[in-house]
Amino acid sequence: MSGAPTGSIYYHFGSRDQLIAKLWMRAVYRSQASAIAALEHEDARTAALNAAMSVITFCERYPEDAQLLVSFRREDLIRTATDSAIVDELNGLNKPIERALRDLTERLYGTVTRSKLARTTLAVLDIPYGAVRRHLIAGTPLPPELHTEVPKAINAILGAAPS
Repeated sequence: MSGAPTGSIYYHFGSRDQLIAKLWMRAVYRSQASAIAALEHEDARTAALNAAMSVITFCERYPEDAQLLVSFRREDLIRTATDSAIVDELNGLNKPIERALRDLTERLYGTVTRSKLARTTLAVLDIPYGAVRRHLIAGTPLPPELHTEVPKAINAILGAAPS
């Protein structure tokens, strides 16, 4: 609890739904920032692994934010939002990570196709979030094995490493 009076919270955010949307967006910005920073590695495959593992690190560092991310869907927040500025922000929220994933796909495969972009997204986002989801929902600590098992899954998705 913040300790702030309820009236102050409603004055600032307008509603519980707007408060949740703002907190959820803050969590998205934090998680995307760490993933995008991890993608800056010179080697594309290492960048992909680093970005995927940044999801695990984010969840360990910010467990409340991570729980919030898996508890709500952007579409549901848009549906319940009453503030058009929040709706606009939610609609554009994923643009930076989408661009970063397109760039990574091109670096990995030399071209961007729907299937190659889907493979990159599966490796960098879907696998690590899938690995942490049930632990976050249950409120249990992430198992340390994720640090070794998730990279194995990422490598399997991306295909054999060049020799």
